[in-house]
Amino acid sequence: MVTEYVLNTDNIQEFNDNYKRIYDEKWNFKDRSMKELVHGIHPYPAMMMPLIARTMFDRYGKKNDTVFLDPYVGSGTTIVEAQYYGVKRAIGIDLNPLAILISRTKTEDIDLDCVKEKIKKYKTFIKNIKSYDETNFSIRDSWFSKETISNLSKIKEFIKTIKNQSAKDFFNTCFSEVVRTTSETRNGEFKLYRMPKKSLEKFNPDAINLFEEIINRNYDILSNKQYENKSIIELYNENIMDLPKHSDLCNSVDLIITSPPYGDSHTTVAYGQFSRLSNEWLDFEDAVTLDKRLLGGKKIKDKSFGIKELDDAIEQIKINDKNFNRDRYWEVVSFYNDYENSIKAIVPTVKKGGYVIFVVGNRRVRNVELQLDVITYKMFEKFGFEHEITHVRDILNKRMPSKASPENSKGGQIPTMTQEYIVVMHRK
Repeated sequence: MVTEYVLNTDNIQEFNDNYKRIYDEKWNFKDRSMKELVHGIHPYPAMMMPLIARTMFDRYGKKNDTVFLDPYVGSGTTIVEAQYYGVKRAIGIDLNPLAILISRTKTEDIDLDCVKEKIKKYKTFIKNIKSYDETNFSIRDSWFSKETISNLSKIKEFIKTIKNQSAKDFFNTCFSEVVRTTSETRNGEFKLYRMPKKSLEKFNPDAINLFEEIINRNYDILSNKQYENKSIIELYNENIMDLPKHSDLCNSVDLIITSPPYGDSHTTVAYGQFSRLSNEWLDFEDAVTLDKRLLGGKKIKDKSFGIKELDDAIEQIKINDKNFNRDRYWEVVSFYNDYENSIKAIVPTVKKGGYVIFVVGNRRVRNVELQLDVITYKMFEKFGFEHEITHVRDILNKRMPSKASPENSKGGQIPTMTQEYIVVMHRK
């Protein structure tokens, strides 16, 4: 049953004539898994439900003539679905090197014979290893026991022996999950929060055996892949603002399906903190500064966006800030300034008649809702895009915290967003 779905009825009349929000429970994909195809290779924050992308490819794709772009690619959900659909070319961009590594592992032609051979030699190598280098970085000893540091270093030494690049990507991706699992961080958190003392007393991870379990699991996942890698896949570890340098993409993209950040990384989904330990162990540069380089990382004090829903929300947050020790409004301004600039970078790539689909959530700051779905379509509208429809779905499986503090302080917690919005637009 399809019913019109409306939030914030006091404001809805201001844009209701041009903006359709429709709730349909079929978009929940309640009985489907997040781990179909190769999506279960590595956990990642706020992953898109793959069936959203699959449905959109079927609806708006041009079969094997499709040129596809995901400018906030994350761990590659849409790129996998693009490959499964059979696009001609798929481009993914992300500033997080771990995200690009995972996306590459999911989509490249991995030499599985080489992987299998190395898996057979793993335990013997670990048993006979005489010396190894210990990876060191500033917060290492704060998050890992001495035994775990030793074991992770041995595994890393094993991976160094692998010359085949696709096989090395596979093992490094598996290693990243072991790093995250054996660290003394709380389960289910994005940020680097320590386990409670009682949990730590019982925590005795076995990195050596865990790595073996994960490499065997992921080998089975890739071995059972039942679709061909016919698409040209291009993955770039870059800032989205650098998109214009890819001049060949200008006016060439048929379809964009993506799930951008919903707010700055520091206060919303902390992609940098989630990836920090893996990025450090994998020797990726500037791991400590990633959150500052993502959208909203650079401080902007004031700006009017010319979008009533956004400007009114910022003004209310600024008023509510007076009741607290620190301002939050500038975090919102900074994020939306970068968000708008990222949209400006995306727009020139899209063909006339091309479709852009953003899957977004509406967060709260100082208990003020920021209607990112409305803000997104109005930002694109400035550049000649027309809104077609917004599908509203319940969030059932997304890896997100169950509670959040609207004031970023202890107490006063509210449930995090429980619905997301699939905003469909096309270029006129």
